[in-house]
Amino acid sequence: MKVDTLAGGTDGQWGVTHDNYGRLYFTSAGGEDPARGIQINPVYGRLDFPDQISDEFQKVWPIIATPDVQGGNARLSPSNTLNHFTACCGQSIFRGDHLPDDLVGDYIICEPVGRIVRRAKVIDEKGKIALENAYHQREFISSSDMNFRPVNSATGPDGNLYIVDMYRGIIQQGNWTQKGSFLRKKIDSLGLDKNIGRGRIYRVVHDGYKQAPKPNMLNESAGKLLTYLNHPNGWWRDNAQKQIIILGDKSVVPSLKAMVKGQDGTDIKNVSPLGKIHALWTLEGLDAIDKDVLSGALRDENSQVRKAAVWISEPYLKKNDDQITTEVAALRNDSSYNVRVQVLLSMYTAKSDNAKSVVKQLIDKNGNNEMLVATRKALDANEIERTLTARLGDMSEREKGAILRGASTFRSLCANCHGVDGKGIATGTGIPTAPSLVGSKPLDYAQKDMAIQILLHGLSGPIDGKTYSSEMPAMGGNSDWWIASVLSYARFEFGKKGHEKDTLSPIVKREEVKKIRDENTGRNKAWTLKELANRK
Repeated sequence: MKVDTLAGGTDGQWGVTHDNYGRLYFTSAGGEDPARGIQINPVYGRLDFPDQISDEFQKVWPIIATPDVQGGNARLSPSNTLNHFTACCGQSIFRGDHLPDDLVGDYIICEPVGRIVRRAKVIDEKGKIALENAYHQREFISSSDMNFRPVNSATGPDGNLYIVDMYRGIIQQGNWTQKGSFLRKKIDSLGLDKNIGRGRIYRVVHDGYKQAPKPNMLNESAGKLLTYLNHPNGWWRDNAQKQIIILGDKSVVPSLKAMVKGQDGTDIKNVSPLGKIHALWTLEGLDAIDKDVLSGALRDENSQVRKAAVWISEPYLKKNDDQITTEVAALRNDSSYNVRVQVLLSMYTAKSDNAKSVVKQLIDKNGNNEMLVATRKALDANEIERTLTARLGDMSEREKGAILRGASTFRSLCANCHGVDGKGIATGTGIPTAPSLVGSKPLDYAQKDMAIQILLHGLSGPIDGKTYSSEMPAMGGNSDWWIASVLSYARFEFGKKGHEKDTLSPIVKREEVKKIRDENTGRNKAWTLKELANRK
């Protein structure tokens, strides 16, 4: 493992997947968002478009009544079925070779509350990605079994699609299924609490399917594994690439270079563009990339090979290597917008004067391209994130560490409901998932105990007269150190210090969390703001 950091954190909650070309697909159940972070790699920042998923796409089409939905009647259609994505999870891009070709590259996403699995077409419009339901007001898989709870999907080594079914009566988190709640009444009336401790795995096959050969990669040489990099099934390509890199056997480097150049390597004929891309990344993983290989790949006839080569060239760009910088710069007017976007991403991170010039030329010439303009803005925002450390001023290293750890947790977890900017995320109903944290009373520097109590036990009921689609769940299952870090960041970023002469600090210490935890031992329900206001 190589330790790395992301300035803005990741963008997902219940799953992540990638397509044939390394594009990542995240989801957010907290934000009721079946796909996010799909435009650029999170190392460059965050970028989403309001219309990458339409309002129509957000609607779901179960074939069974779904009264057991957190959110109650607002989440139900007139037919008493779930009306909107809520528990988005377990996504994958189908990359197999034993189902019809028109399924390859499609986005599969599970929705266990609605007992459905969505299939979506991935639309690329001048570099901008959008998703469309493959069917009109229908789902790829929809069950009338009340216990069908699909939670994961994957392409298998046999080239088929696999669906993991939790096969459980209750799917909601316990905080929302307490005695007397809307959900508990539905659960008890349907007997859903009785089905536990089970699970199923489905395999989706096509008529006439014949069993494919089973893999034996752990017992094969790097030379044999190399042949699988050209396999039509993405499962084989991915795992062969990974295993070659783990073995670290550089005897295959000449053959890998031959693959990238489209020459016949050992036991390989007619190398596909995907084979070239995997060969490139395998060379990168073996620290065996050289300028000759990159130069050839940057001129490849396939745009996805060119894009991969630009991506892999970044170490040379950061060193301002004349040859590679010139060759990458030549692709700023590439016929493929995916290549142009990658040139922008890679050149921006290079930061040399030459690279800055290319970035300016790209934006000047593509000012009417939504994707390129938005990508530049996302890169700028990410750069601001990186300056967080500088904003911490003369704090001690311990205090800085607490805020930076809390920032990472907030952006990968809390932001799914509160948003990266702390202002909340609008849902399809127009009701934000959570209130804005910016300037909120619980984050006042003088209200440290209140903030700790909320994070430990959760918060329910209206906030400033408004009711939100989700309640703040209890986070007390995490350590005192974890609670302290998250609150230290949230108070620093969104809290109010009070008078400028105040000496109050945003930092929360673990012993302060422990004290509040001990004082409330035995409490098993969320606070309300009224209760907290009446506490001394």
